Amino acid sequence: MSLRVLVIIGCPEPPVLIPSTLYLLNMLKNRGCVIILSANPAALKLLETADPERYYLRGVGFQDIEKGLKNRLEVDVIVGFVHNDAAVNYIISYKSVYSAKTYAIVFGRKVKGEYIEDLKDEGIVTYSARAFHNPVPIIVKLKELIEELI
Repeated sequence: MSLRVLVIIGCPEPPVLIPSTLYLLNMLKNRGCVIILSANPAALKLLETADPERYYLRGVGFQDIEKGLKNRLEVDVIVGFVHNDAAVNYIISYKSVYSAKTYAIVFGRKVKGEYIEDLKDEGIVTYSARAFHNPVPIIVKLKELIEELI
């Protein structure tokens, strides 16, 4: 049975979010995971624009980030990207609703310690990377996360 992974992305303001998400989707697909993406509508449009042939998005399920808290799907793992207060709240809410093992990548120009503390207090496995334009620090953490996950 394939691991069912829910990936959460919110506001796509940081330039590293979309390429990091595509990188994560690629790693998960290469390991045979079933992927559902819960995204802010603007983030979803950016992903679709970045992958017009749907190379990375093919076979990925989609749901609006708001509806994902109402229409619960069966998932084994949640992975979310965190760069603001709203993302912290979404990840914690999703963990509560889905009761699944949850991972978060906290990132930004400056990594906010309070985000990490809040997530860890809720039992969320947390990685952090100082990244805004350069995705490499996030990619390094995603590789660590995948090694733990699979």
